[in-house]
Amino acid sequence: MNERRHEPFRYPFQTPLPGFYNKKFTSHVSGPMEVKDISMHGLRFSCDSQPGLSMKDELILTFIFENKTFTAEGRLIWMKTEEQQMTCGVHVFEFPDQLKEIIEELGDSLEAVQDDPMETKSP
Repeated sequence: MNERRHEPFRYPFQTPLPGFYNKKFTSHVSGPMEVKDISMHGLRFSCDSQPGLSMKDELILTFIFENKTFTAEGRLIWMKTEEQQMTCGVHVFEFPDQLKEIIEELGDSLEAVQDDPMETKSP
């Protein structure tokens, strides 16, 4: 199964957000992760190439954004192995209200950048 998030925007972080994942029903499956992008209904993270995860696993995700720690639960909807890492897509069931507001602001900032006229570069 190869599901993808269909969102109006995905906000990519220039520097990935540090965090940790825990498999919801198997507490011994956990590890560090880096959140690469976020949207209103999900996120993409990278972790070690052998994380002990499989499709449709439910996860508890904890990560830091702007010196605040956020926790959310979601379901793994896709996985891709890349060299020494695995990239995972997660459908988040519901973000905390404070994080929802931040994600909306991030989306607004993307729209503002897209609305700016492109700079003309001289040869």
